[in-house]
Amino acid sequence: MTEPQHTDGDTPVAPDTATDATDVDTDSEAPADQRTAAHTDDDGKLRREAAKYRTGLRAAEAERDGLRARLDAMQRAEVERLAADDLAQPADLWLLGAVLPDLLDDDGNVDQAKVGAAVKAALTDRPGWRRMRAVSFDGGDRGGPTAAGPSWADTLRDR
Repeated sequence: MTEPQHTDGDTPVAPDTATDATDVDTDSEAPADQRTAAHTDDDGKLRREAAKYRTGLRAAEAERDGLRARLDAMQRAEVERLAADDLAQPADLWLLGAVLPDLLDDDGNVDQAKVGAAVKAALTDRPGWRRMRAVSFDGGDRGGPTAAGPSWADTLRDR
């Protein structure tokens, strides 16, 4: 290409485009049906390529959604495991409106303090949901050390 030519003023004058023959359209020499067929082939290739990318995108989105569902299930299970210390039925925590994002920290991990606060709030509203501790029927004997008495081996040895 040639540089624009300047006149007396500051406005550039466009170069003579008739002498610049580097941008010649070679398709204009071909018949119209050949040009249409060439464009149709190019369009078909582009559409197949775009369809391939769309299919890959849909597969990636499906995998992402599946992994998100698995992560949510694992995080819910962890919340219920933590709530099981105080609640008879840990899944009852969800019945009072607890939602998973409220029980996660800034990094997306289950926050024990937030779960504890939610369990405490649930037990304040529903004290009957508290986990009952097992009652001991051992009559006060807590299985402490006992004095060793005579054994059968001691009795037979003495004879």
